[in-house]
Amino acid sequence: MALPLIYISLLVLGAVGGFAASWYSGYRVALGPEEDENDPKEIRKNYKWKVRSKEAWIIPVSILTWLILGCVILKDGVTTEAVLKLALYAPASTMLVGLSYVDIMIFEIPPLYDVLIAVLGVIRLITDLSHWYEYLIGGVLVSGIFLLIALLSKGKAMGGGDIKLTAAMGLLLGWKGIFLVMAIGSLMGAVIHGIIMAVSKKEHVLAFGPYLAAAGVIVMCAGDRIVQMYMNYVNSVMK
Repeated sequence: MALPLIYISLLVLGAVGGFAASWYSGYRVALGPEEDENDPKEIRKNYKWKVRSKEAWIIPVSILTWLILGCVILKDGVTTEAVLKLALYAPASTMLVGLSYVDIMIFEIPPLYDVLIAVLGVIRLITDLSHWYEYLIGGVLVSGIFLLIALLSKGKAMGGGDIKLTAAMGLLLGWKGIFLVMAIGSLMGAVIHGIIMAVSKKEHVLAFGPYLAAAGVIVMCAGDRIVQMYMNYVNSVMK
């Protein structure tokens, strides 16, 4: 398949996926937090997606992430492995954008996004069985750390949504990838959230999902290169 046709396909699929994520994320925000006693059927019936809706921004961001992933992953050639990665990472990136919006608005990560990303992770595991242990370890590594933090803090320092999200992402990215997601996401969260509180002079609840999502897209684009750079640095120090 010629590269121009691939990028046109990415644009179209990114738009379609972005619209689906935009509609669903908008509906989830309209439904409200899980503890709210709202009628899902009534909310779904009354919810109307519009171009001017707040969640409409998910569509252009989705298109952009699909195209960026395409440029990065296919940079060295259209191989079977590259196409497979793109086919799994691109839709996952749209889900990460969608759940970020929901988490910002109502501090909740919809379980459906976790399930879909986990399904992509299972597909990744099946297509790379020789390294199956990397994905299984990835599924429990950071999510296990976050679970421990949640237990020790009695749920005050870490939410269940973040635990489930990192489990799903770990299954897709492997243990090296999800460890990078934790490191980059934590750094971004500390810096950006600190700036927000300093500027507003007020305490703000940290929605960690968007930082994990942004770190996830970064790792999908450059995770292997970051790991290689780190290993080269370690090797140079140890010599």
